Amino acid sequence: MADIINRILETWESLLDEPGAGSQSARYRISGSPRFGAYLAIRFDDRAPVLEFGPITPDLLKDAPLPSIKGVDSDLSYHNQELFLSLTLKQSAAIDIFLTLAARLSDDLSGVDYPITGYNVIRRVLVVWRAFFSSEKKVLSGSEQTGLAGELILATMFIDNGIEVPTVIRAWKGSERSHHDFQLPLASVEVKATIAHNIETVSISSLRQLDPTGTQKLFLAQVAVDSHDHGDQTLPHLVSDIRQRLSSFPADRLEFEEKLLESGYRDKDESNYAQRSFQVRKVRAFSVDENFPKLTYDTIPEGIVEAAYQVNLGTVALQALTFDDLMLAISSNQND
Repeated sequence: MADIINRILETWESLLDEPGAGSQSARYRISGSPRFGAYLAIRFDDRAPVLEFGPITPDLLKDAPLPSIKGVDSDLSYHNQELFLSLTLKQSAAIDIFLTLAARLSDDLSGVDYPITGYNVIRRVLVVWRAFFSSEKKVLSGSEQTGLAGELILATMFIDNGIEVPTVIRAWKGSERSHHDFQLPLASVEVKATIAHNIETVSISSLRQLDPTGTQKLFLAQVAVDSHDHGDQTLPHLVSDIRQRLSSFPADRLEFEEKLLESGYRDKDESNYAQRSFQVRKVRAFSVDENFPKLTYDTIPEGIVEAAYQVNLGTVALQALTFDDLMLAISSNQND
């Protein structure tokens, strides 16, 4: 099965090569069924990408209007006397987000037979995706780059040590602002990446971050890296490497792209990240058990509703696990 992201990108490139001018447009079918289709189109007057869906009936929009999305106009248009819903991208800088949205909708609308079903799918997806278009954020800060690099480095290490690629991508929750960065089948892992030379102190941002409730086992993994102005291990390289590993897993590739967008990573910003390389210095982990110093909702005085704090890992240095130890621990069914 072809990678749906690559298929959408290739379709867009083909549309850009189509001859046309003025008010003309061209479109290719990307998903759907004989009764309801999804199309990627181009308007030649402004070279704007358009997603079209239909045929539909006007009462669908009246009963359940689409959410408003910054930089995306929704409208109705006719093709061969049939009514179609169209979404037109008005901010060209968001083309990568728009084409990833096209891939998500293409996947979710595959095989949809009826307009009401298709419209409900579109509306549900757009409710989630409007946040991607509304962000004013430009590029990741230095600390955000380090944090994302640490998570991608650990994801790659998991894959290299026998955990299946789809399992790792589905487990990655850091971009979703979940309590723990990886929620694997048998354990959760919270990742702390640092470029500091003193790796004895880590910052904990909430009472949930080291709360093992709901997990079989919880580990804190520290990824210490050196940051260099030149080198191969850049954020774009880490992203490209995982994309390559996902070439045989199209559904998981799409999920990875969505999580990258949620993390704030955009391909158009690659030049801002290409000069900073992350060289792994040390990876170690700690079992977050009753002996690990932490604050959780169950351990704080009544009246405190949230807290951010720091943990001195030197107090539990003898409990540190190597990465191999961590792999053994998260693969074991037996609780410690």
